Amino acid sequence: MFTIIGFSLMVSLSGCVGTGTKGEGAKSPDYFYNQVNLGMEKSQVESALAVKPEEKEGTFIYTDDQTGFGVQIGYDASDIVVSKILYHDDESQIMALSDASVEEDQLASITAGMPYDQVESLLGSAGIEIIEMVNPVDVNNPIVLMIWFNDDQTGFYVTFLGHQGTVESAKFWK
Repeated sequence: MFTIIGFSLMVSLSGCVGTGTKGEGAKSPDYFYNQVNLGMEKSQVESALAVKPEEKEGTFIYTDDQTGFGVQIGYDASDIVVSKILYHDDESQIMALSDASVEEDQLASITAGMPYDQVESLLGSAGIEIIEMVNPVDVNNPIVLMIWFNDDQTGFYVTFLGHQGTVESAKFWK
């Protein structure tokens, strides 16, 4: 079930991104993303980010004018953060954060239940976290989507249960 939910979320939010970046500047592309945690109140988010959000399809997008990157947040009925997505309105900018060198034939080696460190070793670099959302089955292990992308915008989307947890699903994007 998580595979379907995770993949559906990934596809619908594929223009979005996360942690670990190329070319750190005054503010890194994931600065806003890293300022927000699941469970924060909306007022805390607005205080931390100090920008007016754009409301889009029931979510709120907070964009850093310096970098063009931001975070897209889903709140529950009590205005508590239940999902966050690294955001940029140009999808290629998100993919460009990754400096991976991966090939489609590596997909067969990524299996459900595999720990993050094995995936990192197999793919040769750290992944970029682009989505974190509350896991409705286990609140202590959020659903986390990470990417490993090549310069030609092909690469892996891998869904984990928990931060640097275990693989739930993997897909090669080309």
